[in-house]
Amino acid sequence: MRNRPLLPLFWREIESLFFSPLAYIVLTIFLVLNGFSFYAALEGSAGVVDETIALFLGDSPLFWLCLLVVPPLVTMRLVAEERRTGQLEVLLTAPVRDGEVVVAKFLGALVFQLFLWAPTLIYVAIIRNYGALPDGGQILTSYLGIACVTALLTALGLLLSTLTSNQIVAAVASLTLNLLLVAVPLMGSAWSFAPLQHALDEISITAHFAGSFSRGILDSASLAFYVSATAGVLVVATRALETRKWR
Repeated sequence: MRNRPLLPLFWREIESLFFSPLAYIVLTIFLVLNGFSFYAALEGSAGVVDETIALFLGDSPLFWLCLLVVPPLVTMRLVAEERRTGQLEVLLTAPVRDGEVVVAKFLGALVFQLFLWAPTLIYVAIIRNYGALPDGGQILTSYLGIACVTALLTALGLLLSTLTSNQIVAAVASLTLNLLLVAVPLMGSAWSFAPLQHALDEISITAHFAGSFSRGILDSASLAFYVSATAGVLVVATRALETRKWR
């Protein structure tokens, strides 16, 4: 049986992410934004627990700012920087498949971002310490939704990183695409053409999140949307890596 190098590749990505200066910059930006988000949620809900959780984990602009900004910062260097330094060519000449490289980089970036979200559980503990009991189901599904959205945006960022050797270009392109994914369906809600509105709602990452996960509802259709979209983007990223490898 051929030895699968997925696990060593995964740990390689984890080490490069956690031991880079960028990790601490991203962590600082993320925690500051989340701190403001929690404060704004408390102010906006007047202390009502369910509304505070809903604002902090889904219904506020700061929440979506965290979700949209962090993936491009994490994924911009995954392939682009390694291609610029020549490390990618060395990696791809090893006995590994392109798909294994893509999956390892994706999982490493995803785990790193989930690690960033872990400290936000402190805010839930703060609410509980004041005698208020948040809905456990709402918190669980909200964090599951965060993982799903993060996975999709990470896959998109990884795809764009395979298309350039400039990590700044990759970051800007990824952030622009993330903003369009949110803005276009929102603008579509003002249009009177119902079929177009319905089509945009079906591909809206905000609509799927707000309609199920942030409300404490585990909708299999929304879950399938994120999983299938993420898998599809990773397949395209693999093909893009294969194509650019031989240029």
